[in-house]
Amino acid sequence: MKRQSATGWALALVLVMASMAQAQTPVVSPGQTALAAAARQQKYLFILFYKQDDAATQSVRQTLNTALAKRGDQASSVLVQTTDPTEKPLIDHWALSRSPMPLVLAVAPNGAVTGSFPIKLTEQDVARAFVSPGMAACLKATQSRKLVLLCVQPTGATELPVGVREFKADSQYGPATEIVRFQASDPAEAGFLQALQIKPAATTVIAFLAPPGNLLGTFESTVTKQQLVDRLKSAQSSCCPGGKCGPGGCCPGGKCEPRQ
Repeated sequence: MKRQSATGWALALVLVMASMAQAQTPVVSPGQTALAAAARQQKYLFILFYKQDDAATQSVRQTLNTALAKRGDQASSVLVQTTDPTEKPLIDHWALSRSPMPLVLAVAPNGAVTGSFPIKLTEQDVARAFVSPGMAACLKATQSRKLVLLCVQPTGATELPVGVREFKADSQYGPATEIVRFQASDPAEAGFLQALQIKPAATTVIAFLAPPGNLLGTFESTVTKQQLVDRLKSAQSSCCPGGKCGPGGCCPGGKCEPRQ
């Protein structure tokens, strides 16, 4: 009788512990699952956020389905209802709690948001959300509040300019800086280069970008670290009068240096 009682208590304890472990396991929402799957498959994910399945939501969903019908190898989509408590981490991640709905976010395989379309959506919007790998890398960095040194290199070039390497190695600026590079001859980047007004050259061309996506300037491969620092400080002074950031911030990490 005592043995049966001890066994019963042991079984009850195991069940309680299993229940506690299950309760502590974070719930992965359908939106988070779709994001992870798209990243693994190197696909874009179009997330349709909505509150109610009303006429506006149905219209956007129909347009999205039609636009993606022939892009199954490039993209997938998922519906996320903002009232679903399991989706709160996803909504908080992009601060969408006050955004107009329905809202479509286009997310590249690397996690960069390449398009945001509230209320209405066209097939042209969907097409424009597909960007080059270089542009997606730059967007990912600036959306993470980082500076970008984009190095557009001539065919066969692999070495980074000295000024770029020294800027990245600097203890103050390096942690808040990402280096993105690609070959100027890459046809996939032609549209991005045109938007930046960069023409392929015999040497590396550097584009200096800052959050939220501002082009601070373009430089030749002979640029020095000090020139990049001076350009950054000049931009910070103009966007941060009195050493204070404007709405949404303007400097890497959301911190501005006092005006010199």
